[in-house]
Amino acid sequence: MKKALATLLALALFAGIAAAGTLTPGLERQMRGMNADDEIKVLVVMKDQVDIHSLDWQLHDSKTALDTRHRIVIEELQKTAASSQRGLLADLSAKATAGVVSGYTPHWIVNGVVVVTTVEVVRELAVRDDVDVIEADLQVELIEPIKSDKIASPDKAIGIAPGIVDIGSRRIWNELGVDGTGAIVGVLDTGVDGTHPALSARWRGNFAPAAECWFDAAGFGDPTPADHHYHGTHVMGTITGQAANDTIGVAPGAQWIASNVINMSTGSAFDNAVIASFEFMADPDGNPLTTDDVPDVVQNSWGVNEGFTGYYDCDSRWWGAIDACEAAGVVVTWSAGNEGPGGTSMRSPADRAATAYNAFSVGSTNHTAPYVVSSFSSRGPSGCGGAYAIKPEIMAPGDNIYSAEPGGTYQYLSGTSMAGPHVAGIVALMRSANPGLDVITVKQVLMDTAIDMGAAGEENTHGHGFIDGYQAVLTVMTGFGTVTGTVTDATSSLPIAGAAVAVSAPGETTRSLTTNALGVYSSMVPQGAWTVDVSAFGYIGDSAGVTVIEDATTTQDFALTPAPSAMLYGYVNDDSANPVSGATVTVLGTPLTPATTDPMGYYSLSMPTGSDYEVLAQAYGMGGHQQTVTAFSADTQLDFVLPELIFENFESGGFAVFPWDHSGDSPWTVDNTVAYEGTNSARSGVITHSQASTLSIDLDVVAAGNLEFYYMVSSENSYDYLRFYVDGAEVASWSGEVPWTLFSHGISAGLHTVAWSYTKDGSVNTGADAAWIDYVVFPAIVPPAYPNVSWTPPALFETLLPGGMATQSIMLSNSGEGTLEYIATAVLNPVPVFTATSPDLGKDDVDPRPGRHPLLGSGGPDAFSYTWIDSDEAFGPTYNWVEINTVGTPQTFSDDNNQSFPMGFTFNYYGVDYTNVNICSNGWASMTSTSTDYSNDPIPSATEPNNLMAVFWDDLNPSSGGQIYTYQDAANNRFIVEWEGVPYYASTQYQTFQLIINADGTFVYQYHTIDDRQSATIGTENAAGDDGLSVLYNSTYIHNDLAILFSFVPPPAPWMTIAPESGFISPSGNGQIDVTFDATDTPLGTYEGYVLIQTNDPNNTQIIVPTTLIVYDEVPAEAGAISVSNGNGEVALTWIYDLSAIEGFNVYRRIEGESQAVRLNDAPVSSNGGRIDFVDSPAGLAAGTKLFYRYGMVVGGAEISMSPEVVVTFDGSLPTKYSLHANYPNPFNPSTTVKFEIPRAGMTRLAIYDVAGRMVKVLTNEVLPASAHSVVWNGDNDRGQRVASGTYYMRLTSGDYEAVQKMTLMK
Repeated sequence: MKKALATLLALALFAGIAAAGTLTPGLERQMRGMNADDEIKVLVVMKDQVDIHSLDWQLHDSKTALDTRHRIVIEELQKTAASSQRGLLADLSAKATAGVVSGYTPHWIVNGVVVVTTVEVVRELAVRDDVDVIEADLQVELIEPIKSDKIASPDKAIGIAPGIVDIGSRRIWNELGVDGTGAIVGVLDTGVDGTHPALSARWRGNFAPAAECWFDAAGFGDPTPADHHYHGTHVMGTITGQAANDTIGVAPGAQWIASNVINMSTGSAFDNAVIASFEFMADPDGNPLTTDDVPDVVQNSWGVNEGFTGYYDCDSRWWGAIDACEAAGVVVTWSAGNEGPGGTSMRSPADRAATAYNAFSVGSTNHTAPYVVSSFSSRGPSGCGGAYAIKPEIMAPGDNIYSAEPGGTYQYLSGTSMAGPHVAGIVALMRSANPGLDVITVKQVLMDTAIDMGAAGEENTHGHGFIDGYQAVLTVMTGFGTVTGTVTDATSSLPIAGAAVAVSAPGETTRSLTTNALGVYSSMVPQGAWTVDVSAFGYIGDSAGVTVIEDATTTQDFALTPAPSAMLYGYVNDDSANPVSGATVTVLGTPLTPATTDPMGYYSLSMPTGSDYEVLAQAYGMGGHQQTVTAFSADTQLDFVLPELIFENFESGGFAVFPWDHSGDSPWTVDNTVAYEGTNSARSGVITHSQASTLSIDLDVVAAGNLEFYYMVSSENSYDYLRFYVDGAEVASWSGEVPWTLFSHGISAGLHTVAWSYTKDGSVNTGADAAWIDYVVFPAIVPPAYPNVSWTPPALFETLLPGGMATQSIMLSNSGEGTLEYIATAVLNPVPVFTATSPDLGKDDVDPRPGRHPLLGSGGPDAFSYTWIDSDEAFGPTYNWVEINTVGTPQTFSDDNNQSFPMGFTFNYYGVDYTNVNICSNGWASMTSTSTDYSNDPIPSATEPNNLMAVFWDDLNPSSGGQIYTYQDAANNRFIVEWEGVPYYASTQYQTFQLIINADGTFVYQYHTIDDRQSATIGTENAAGDDGLSVLYNSTYIHNDLAILFSFVPPPAPWMTIAPESGFISPSGNGQIDVTFDATDTPLGTYEGYVLIQTNDPNNTQIIVPTTLIVYDEVPAEAGAISVSNGNGEVALTWIYDLSAIEGFNVYRRIEGESQAVRLNDAPVSSNGGRIDFVDSPAGLAAGTKLFYRYGMVVGGAEISMSPEVVVTFDGSLPTKYSLHANYPNPFNPSTTVKFEIPRAGMTRLAIYDVAGRMVKVLTNEVLPASAHSVVWNGDNDRGQRVASGTYYMRLTSGDYEAVQKMTLMK
């Protein structure tokens, strides 16, 4: 929780008043409630202290060498501590003998002693003349990183991490030849995995005694570096990590040492791990005369936990240790904290602002220009005040940073803990380039060279700006000059971009450069003789020697002669010798633009001679063909044959397209929630410990080739595996969190069995505990016998009176060679769902989103069938406040706090049983969410919290007033939570309300006293955040003495059922699916849905048959009189009726031979004195077509009855107006028909667009005659490729007419 600036300044001033022999305010508060003989751990600070600030500046101004500085500072600190602590240590020894002191540890870096003793002895020590102040001994807290949604692939290296490139490290390595060699880096963190392949080779303990390279401050007993968390390994990886194909560290040449200080709570009862760690980092080998052991920089990602007893703002207990460590020559960097985006949100000691350099804190940005500050990054100003209160000092990448993870793997994390190591790595590079730099100079250069962000100059969001590592290192380098030049084409004199330039010299790191768009290269190198080698694709390379002079520029240009070239040409055919048009032919590993084949399958490429090439031909929907061209020297013909792909993508919804076999403890299933391609994938079965789920298939491979597939895994890393087998032999396995990844394996000709098996060890469930495969591409195999399905009718339409029932049939025929397998599902229209967005609001920010007011005092059902009703309604609950402040338990809640409580019974919520409920201080409860979100969202929303009971969700603060009570009312089998007099954050508006959870499945919200500012959310929501009831969002509604009851109402029987739901049809056979329409419990109205039929016919994996049911009251005979006028392409209808209270009418037309009636009006047709007048223009129909018309009555917004049909024979005239009809069927798969009419000939364009507005396919774009027209779309794009399922839009333009309709493609 952030504090107001005035409060912070007041605390800072108060904290600074510590006279000799006093207790700090935090310690005094901690001891106030303790007994005299209670034991406590404290830091006793001596009065005699080295003036480290003056000593540091004196050494800086005199430009004292670092080794001399180190010796002077360490010896002075140790001498002062030894002389001034003598009396206190003797006193403590005596008290230890007397049994009132449990232990003590003297320290020289702060001249203090950590003591474990009684409260009474602490007060005695405070009055000693040689004691300055006594501090509470605090436990530091890790600045927890934010877990990223990005998953690091275990099989794919990242190359150079993006954040490293952003800050200029790659340029420093390549152009300046500096990689950190000779520097030492350290971390005070959770430890480091010393066996990680990216870190193990550079631990200094490989070359020096382990005791001076690893400090086990936590006391775990690890003799060499280890990380029992993960944070420290990730941090060190960003500073200096490097493995094969993975450069994750800024300074990969540096060595490292570490302390696991963040785990100090497990250490010795009287050893202060922070002070001991700073002593270790200031002089690791304990010898002030040596400096080859001393780190150049130490990164810190920790701070004081604000809620820890004894804390006070701007806590200074470690300041002396930090200053002394830096005075000894060690640069100390700090992560700013993840408590943003509010101001004054930094932790101690990163918030220190005593000088321009201390503490040197680092904020976080993303790693993509223009480097926007991360929302979580803590901001200034420092609450400690002073002339240097602007915070942080500098910014670096901290969003989605890829680095090391214990166990040899990698992970993405976000946080300022990820930003700080980038700066620490640059410091190591600066010291590597110029080992004599002192701490003040390093920090000043970093700030001076930073790239300004935001408002001009230093400010409290971005500090001095984004770190420019290249300029920082360049600024401190000495003895260097520049070699530069331009590489051009010797024939045209045009610059050659992308040429490779190597600048080398004996004993020096080779600078590897690439020319820019102007052909220019440039590099800073040490003065002396160097060789420059240049090469470029398609040219003959060149080389030259240069002499580089300090602080001067040496120019060496190159004009490269083009290499001889020849033509590579040929034809690309399919495996039936047909030319493949539009195939691409790519010369791999070269900058040559791929060639595209013409309609005859011909391609040609001009290529330099004298090299070997790998050439790949590819085309959509076909297998690739790669060939090698050896010693290319003359025009060469190279032809390709592309096989047709045989693949399984599980889009049929089952395993019937190919002869799959299931074995093990649970069969694999088709998963329609995740897929690499399309909608479905195959997922391993649900298994438990020591079980397996296996999917296999027997293949008759007719020609050797590759079997390819995509796989995904979510399992316990290194224990539970997806294993791939060929003929019983394991080929590969994968474990952990693995995103969709392609795998390819060669299969020889012959009979083979391939299998995928997900296996679990004897314990632990992690992640989804499953594996998936998708888009399995087979080598050339004997194809299975496929069925060929056809069906009729294309749609079903039924009208019923209330209570009626009727059955129609869908006929299926199989004209293929294989048995048809099908699964049928009746799909009813889903309940519309509102989805909400969640802006990033700060505490006490005004929510800009508009509110929603309940139109009635009741609502629902939602998709699960919950309903709500309030006590103002006739059949609603009775408001009956249950006061529990005398019988319930008062709970201690801080601001933005979440706690779990047992209810005393099992409660079913959205179909799941729970025994505990999580209560949040911000006026809501959840069965699962541990969020503390104070910014209320609309319901439903996928954003946490979910599984929600939003009683009065808003930014409430029980720490500033009121009380929260809980009560298990066993007598009435209910659990009650009461928020009594709890105010809004930073407000004096107080709210009293309660939640009553009943064991019978109902729950009640009651509002006693509401001082409403119209910004709360009230409602209920499921665990996925995609279903719920919104009673109120940011609007007026709630009043005092109101109750809202939530109940589960079982849904009515479905209006449509089918039988059978699955079956088999032999070749040349027929079958049927009976569709029953039931109006028994169905209100009057129109109901739409469809029958989804999934088959193993690869050309018709999903069939959609739209269905419509109209439940109506028959119109009385006296209401059926009608007159019809038919001519000039129009049908004029007039119905005469004798009914009152009719709001309007819907008019329907059905064409002879079709079962589906189409509504002709958008809004209900108004009546005119007892008659309905309606004109229909059925353009494009042939003369003599029979049309069937009827109308439905609309009352209360619903269609309640339907008239009998009237038959009209159409005269067939041309259309008189433009019209674009809805496509049919809709939803559809694989094709749909679009009908439209134009009354005048003209240029007409009909095109399909996706939801992003991108054109997918043009169906027609030509001059059309005046007539009715019909076009079929097969669900493909302009390239003939099948498009993904989803929503699309068709747009018709003709003359000045324009119309748009929406359609849905399903797979």
